[in-house]
Amino acid sequence: MIRLSRRHALLGAAALAAPMSRPALAQRRTIRFMLDWTPLAHHAAWFLAVDKGYFAREGMQVEIQRGFGSGDVVTKIAAGAADFGFGDPGAIVKHNADNPNRAVLNVYQYFDRTLAAVVTLAGRGIRTPADLKGKKLAAPAGDAGRTLFPAFARANGLTPADVTWITVAPPIREPMLYRGEADAITAFISSAYFVLQALGAKPADITMFRYNDHGVDIYGNGLLTTAEFAQRDPGLVKAFVAATIQGLKDSISDPAAAVDAILKREPLTDRALENTRFAFTMRDVVLTPAVAAQGTGYVDPARAKTMVTICAEAFGVQNPPAAESFMRTDFLPPQADRMLPTLRS
Repeated sequence: MIRLSRRHALLGAAALAAPMSRPALAQRRTIRFMLDWTPLAHHAAWFLAVDKGYFAREGMQVEIQRGFGSGDVVTKIAAGAADFGFGDPGAIVKHNADNPNRAVLNVYQYFDRTLAAVVTLAGRGIRTPADLKGKKLAAPAGDAGRTLFPAFARANGLTPADVTWITVAPPIREPMLYRGEADAITAFISSAYFVLQALGAKPADITMFRYNDHGVDIYGNGLLTTAEFAQRDPGLVKAFVAATIQGLKDSISDPAAAVDAILKREPLTDRALENTRFAFTMRDVVLTPAVAAQGTGYVDPARAKTMVTICAEAFGVQNPPAAESFMRTDFLPPQADRMLPTLRS
């Protein structure tokens, strides 16, 4: 098994040889897939799909590379840096309005809620979102929470100009907050909450303003590709989505295997931490009541429309794309194949 550090791309090679269900492909096609971040246990769906041969059976050899923020994935996919990516559908609103000829699609809604939040610590004088006025916030430029902060600001009586941004590399963000060099950060809570504790912060001292709970009820990360790619090979897109869902089912059925899949690529990963993070993420944004009723990948048309309105107002987009134009469900397998198992304790 190839082991690469967090500073390198991760090469996914099929571990099992199996008959291909797309016999027209005499040779496996290399597909580039970009994560939103370094590999974490909730990414295991794709690594398990590689290791168990789900992609290989569809004629694909999938190369998995790390990302630098959920919002950044949208622009990287559009620029041709990867064929698929795990990114923020909210960021598509502005991108597609500005770049109609390089439109990006969300072809599988993985996170039913966003993990994005503004995170701070006790002693910074921030007890409500309004207290962020005049404060310094740190985040990478492509962080989903930073990209969507204008929507959060608007919903909470602030303007984007009310805060000062410090652009930082991902590993520096939480340490800056912990050391007091920033008053708050934007981050996925599945990362920030655990990193801050590892640095020495007490859970009771960590305050998280969840976007979903503060006027920005939007969908979280989904599987993205370009409209051009989807139009050129819709069958491959459907196969990629189906393999992803099967990998997700396997990870939920066997969380230990999910963490093992990450450890193969990231040997320094803390197993106990990743087990906790995986359960936290699955329960918080994947195994929601809506998903339990409708199956993973379900998109509520009214909620998707509201998301477009929120993001368009925040970004000053005058001609936002219709939600149904990019929040696509026609690449999903039947509902019966999208019902998820119960997470093992």
